[in-house]
Amino acid sequence: MTDVNRLALTDDEAAAVAMHASGAWRTPLPTVDEVDEADLFSAVLRGRRSLVIRELAQPDGTVTGEAAEVLKRLGTGPCAAFMLVDGDGTWVPTGPTVYLYGPTTDDVEMSHIVAAAGVHYFRLAPPPRQWLALTELAEAVFADGFTAATDGTQQPAAALLSAARETRTRIIRVAQGEASTAQDQEPFAFASVAQAVGWLLS
Repeated sequence: MTDVNRLALTDDEAAAVAMHASGAWRTPLPTVDEVDEADLFSAVLRGRRSLVIRELAQPDGTVTGEAAEVLKRLGTGPCAAFMLVDGDGTWVPTGPTVYLYGPTTDDVEMSHIVAAAGVHYFRLAPPPRQWLALTELAEAVFADGFTAATDGTQQPAAALLSAARETRTRIIRVAQGEASTAQDQEPFAFASVAQAVGWLLS
């Protein structure tokens, strides 16, 4: 890599890093069955070996270099996230999936994009206004919805936008012309994404 502020990890490598994250790793591993202990264990072993070959870890699995910088910035988990879900609330990996890490949404130290192929793209010290970019994605969904899938792929029905505030994380669900709370049994509707984001950050 020519940019020391960027790092790409495979799912296997990300699984190996996640083992050191003390619960801060909350993001999916698209090509690893995380509920299957044998599959997850195999992924961690493959990832550790790969990290050592790439000089991103020591033989005992301790991450070094850029991987250590990523691990350090995972903190206690993402301060914000954006993803697409289908009608059942299942993650749609073919859409944009973005996590932001840092003290607050206004002070982002690292961005993390998850690709459907199982590649994780990290950027340290990302450009400013990353949180605004996620809210603008939500605004686009509210305004235009989604183009219907014609190739049989999983069809997104809504976007989820979340923000962590102190000891809680709030989530909103956004579809065309709709924005509401996503965690309540009786969701509260908002008149706009701006209003919903205001609730997220309150």
